[in-house]
Amino acid sequence: AVSAGGGGGGGGEMSENGYKWSQTNDEVEIKLAVAPGTKAKYVKVKFGRNTVRVTVAGQTLCEGETWSDVVVDDCTYTIQDDSESTTGGRELCVTLGKKKEAEHWNYAVMKK
Repeated sequence: AVSAGGGGGGGGEMSENGYKWSQTNDEVEIKLAVAPGTKAKYVKVKFGRNTVRVTVAGQTLCEGETWSDVVVDDCTYTIQDDSESTTGGRELCVTLGKKKEAEHWNYAVMKK
């Protein structure tokens, strides 16, 4: 079977500024490692038209300007156990909806 929308256009995970990120034609996904036992209620994510700020238990993990504009209503986050962690760590996954579909982003979030 051929994967839909396969070929070219990014895909691979990149690491920068303490997080991993990847992109598809319509969204950018940012993954941040968080401590074991971190619950969703400790997480605050503020989405702006071209900014994002992620704080966990009062500590800012990621803040800055996005490469391009996002659709705030299409931005979400989830928290889950990190399958790659050997210490029971958790992973915070932040999804940004791209305003311009199929636009290639060179970075996800750049510190202001």
